[in-house]
Amino acid sequence: MMNPNSFSVLGYLSVLLWLAVPLLWLLRHRIKTPGWSALALALLAFVFATINSRSHVSRIQAEVIEVSPDALMLEAAKRKAVEQAREGEVADIRFAEDGADDFIDKAGMDDSDLKYLESLDESKEPAWKNRKKSRGGAGEESDDLEDLLGAEEPAERLSTDALPEEKETREPIIMSEAHVATALRLNSINLNLSFYAILLGAILLITDYLTRANSYARATFPLPLPAAWRNAFTPLPAVFTLPEKPRRNLKEELAHLARRGDAFVCFTKDPAALPDTLPTLGKSSRPIDLLRVEGDRISDTFIFESLWYRRTCFVVDPSRAQTLLTEILKQLELRHTSRARAKQNVHLVWNLAQPPSEKDLATFERLASSTRFSLLLCNESHS
Repeated sequence: MMNPNSFSVLGYLSVLLWLAVPLLWLLRHRIKTPGWSALALALLAFVFATINSRSHVSRIQAEVIEVSPDALMLEAAKRKAVEQAREGEVADIRFAEDGADDFIDKAGMDDSDLKYLESLDESKEPAWKNRKKSRGGAGEESDDLEDLLGAEEPAERLSTDALPEEKETREPIIMSEAHVATALRLNSINLNLSFYAILLGAILLITDYLTRANSYARATFPLPLPAAWRNAFTPLPAVFTLPEKPRRNLKEELAHLARRGDAFVCFTKDPAALPDTLPTLGKSSRPIDLLRVEGDRISDTFIFESLWYRRTCFVVDPSRAQTLLTEILKQLELRHTSRARAKQNVHLVWNLAQPPSEKDLATFERLASSTRFSLLLCNESHS
């Protein structure tokens, strides 16, 4: 049975906190809590468990049972009986340093007798070992170098300033040996489970982040993670229409896509309103260039290949919108037939008053999911 003093208040709190972590895992679909909450609880549980182990469990000591005088007398009688039984079998040899009862020659005993006598004689030392040696009587003059240097100065002359101060120690917690063993075992289990709760909390955080990554309403801080990870938790919508009150304007939306490591082409009436570069979180945080497609200097095939391999991103005016969309649908049909897909997600941001035709939308929806393409429809007022 566990002693209530085995843990402090922080120890019991740590148990409750790491128990809440798997509970959040089981109820993650019903309770809409932030993904970092489970990790925060696990870290707090580990801190409390460590404090409980170092400041409380380390003070637990086993109760010392005092030996009664009758037991001591019985032990002395047993020792005397052994000595009398062996007295005639040992050599009659005495040494100057032997004590009063050191007449037994242990060299003539077997291992069992030696062990028994040693257990009885552990706390007993000969008188000559406890006698302090003195180098001369007090007040006597000596020609020794140590005495001339003041080796025998009176004790009152010695300074106690250099002596280390004794640290205040808290009183130990006395328990039975069985309760001490239980407390130590439970403390080890508590530390291990609180550490495993941190791992579970980290898994919950990563899972929650990847689940939100492809959701427009729930996506958080964008990171350049592989598209396969995000799409495995939440499929990328083939066609998505922004709400009337979007979370981000056009410039912020493109910057969000760039930080995710995705490629995009933006169809907009005013390409000059967008910046030339957008910040990313990729290699060395190099910004990504936005190439303006004006006239026929850049071919539609080049634009598609650049998007497919994420070499750069483009801004297209309305005059090239329909021809480029037709070329993209043609290339997607070829990739779909060969079961090829882009390394990262590719977004078509349609910021024009006239949306694509119903036929083009149906064709795009059929080909987008298998090739990792997506069409984001927004109004010109969102720019």
